[in-house]
Amino acid sequence: MNDIKEDSRFKSYLDESELESITLDDAQRTKFLDGETMVCEAQKVFMYTPMTEHIHKVCGVLTVTTFKLSFASAEDTEQPNCCQQNCLLGVNDLCLSSIDVIYQIGDRTKKRLVPGQSVSGKVKELLIVCKNMKYLEFSFKSSDKDSGKNIANSLLHHAYPKRHQLLFAYEYNEPYVSTNLGKEVRLFYSKLDWEKELRRTNCQNWRVSHVNYNYQVSPLLVETLIVPQSVTDTIIKDAVEKFRNRFCPVWVWGTASGAALVRMADILPTISDRTEENKLLEHIRKSHPERKQPHIVDLSSPTPKEINSSYLRLRELCTPDSPRTFKSQDFKFYGLLDSTRWLTHVSTCLTRAVEAAEQLQDHGCTVVLQEGNGQDLNCVVSSLTQIILDPYFRTKSGFQSLIQKDWVVLGHPFTNRLGHILSKEIEQSPIFLLFLDCVWQLTRQFPTAFQVSETYLTTVWDSAHVSVFDTFLFNCQHQRVMASLGNGNAHPPLVLRSVWDWREQFADRDIALFCNPLYDDSFAGPLNPSTGLSGLDVWDQCYFRWLSELEIPRGGRPQIDLYSRYLVSEIFQHYAAAGDVNGTTRARPTTGDDDYYLELLKKANGFFPFGRGGATINDVLLSGDALDSQSILNLNNE
Repeated sequence: MNDIKEDSRFKSYLDESELESITLDDAQRTKFLDGETMVCEAQKVFMYTPMTEHIHKVCGVLTVTTFKLSFASAEDTEQPNCCQQNCLLGVNDLCLSSIDVIYQIGDRTKKRLVPGQSVSGKVKELLIVCKNMKYLEFSFKSSDKDSGKNIANSLLHHAYPKRHQLLFAYEYNEPYVSTNLGKEVRLFYSKLDWEKELRRTNCQNWRVSHVNYNYQVSPLLVETLIVPQSVTDTIIKDAVEKFRNRFCPVWVWGTASGAALVRMADILPTISDRTEENKLLEHIRKSHPERKQPHIVDLSSPTPKEINSSYLRLRELCTPDSPRTFKSQDFKFYGLLDSTRWLTHVSTCLTRAVEAAEQLQDHGCTVVLQEGNGQDLNCVVSSLTQIILDPYFRTKSGFQSLIQKDWVVLGHPFTNRLGHILSKEIEQSPIFLLFLDCVWQLTRQFPTAFQVSETYLTTVWDSAHVSVFDTFLFNCQHQRVMASLGNGNAHPPLVLRSVWDWREQFADRDIALFCNPLYDDSFAGPLNPSTGLSGLDVWDQCYFRWLSELEIPRGGRPQIDLYSRYLVSEIFQHYAAAGDVNGTTRARPTTGDDDYYLELLKKANGFFPFGRGGATINDVLLSGDALDSQSILNLNNE
């Protein structure tokens, strides 16, 4: 396992000649996972904290392996216990799959390096920007000749694999035994989970079909399909040929009154006759006890391309490379945020989900969600609709089961959308982040309705880029099954490791922070969220946590969260002392040490548990003019 690294914002009080003489002992060097190998190493590398004009720096060893980019320094000390500690990655480690853009920094230049190509000249500095908006800057001015070039070329080759089998998951040899995963999530790999879901919702006039057994009908769909009772397997076989991605209408959720939530792709663009589509819609209508016409929600916009364009503009806003850039953006922050259109897309998805929920709940109509390929916005709006209506999906186990059902096994193309593979044919787009942002908006508006916390949602997004777990590595379930079977000596069987086995990454104290201390499981009604832009907020923990200058020392929402955890722990102690074991049904968010949260309160800063402590708002950012009304600093201090 990797060593836990110290805060990258450490300001050295040694001069450069002393820094360059520092050596690392074995305990401080990067540790490798089982199956991980070194690709390249550079000594005497300086790591700069972003936006500090190279004032804050640490000297150490930069290593590229088949799994990660790792920076280790002799100046590192034990990591503060108030920060999330990943067992696979240290504080200054980046999984190669999380790296999105690499820039070569010159004296007055900033050049984006092209994946798959090689750098021939001298490299003085590199800026690494990740898909989760983390960014690190390294200087090779004191390193051996060609160190920077070798690191850059190693990253350009290994961080952008051209084949799926080159991902680290295929090399990872650590034994894996899932112990209690069944209590945490229903994987929906088998027909049993689908049958249970059909019974749980008590939705009538729908049946389980095995027409896609061995993925004979559609490799992009799950083997078990739930279809109207009147639809025969022959009808499905004939109809599936007419739909894009062979994604015919499938049931994902329903109500006891007979209203169902159905997902489908659009008809192939080469087909002008929509007879087959209309036939299946008629069968869906007949499945309703009152034969009500289904309500169709068109999800053709925004497109994955538009969402990715918005995300890139948002990321540029959240990753300023200098105090001057930050200050320039800060004075017009809200205008720049609006121009990204990211929150507009969040608003659109929530509005469509509310529309679907109202049709299902208030009008008792079946809702059919339809988009081009059936596997992008369909996943987002379908999941949000179920969260709004079904309190089970607001629990931790239910939320994980929902992602498994509507995203993993129903074929959201994670490989393509998360950019795991380098290919001109792949259209990268953070659809999954858009969904998590929508959920975060709901948790803000209904703080007692969700068992999952903000920290949990942020951690899920980080984990989507760790190339160890199969959950977010594939485009469909069929690919996952084929990888697990292997291909002789060419490709040994892949060991499937679920990301929902959180103990593979975190200790119990970190996992305890995944649950909301204010969760009230008696809140069983549907949600009625505000979906307009005025009701939405910026997910600052996820997007701004790498900007140390924005971190509030011992302040912000984490203080409220931690104090709530402490109070809930105290309440449980009083119930236990009184012998009242049934005093509450709320899950106790404690690690067993009731003083733990009080200790955290003294240390936790505004981006806890992701901030590294000790940050103060930089004087450079506050000098000169007073804060503008659009300032991000105002936003973070509200």
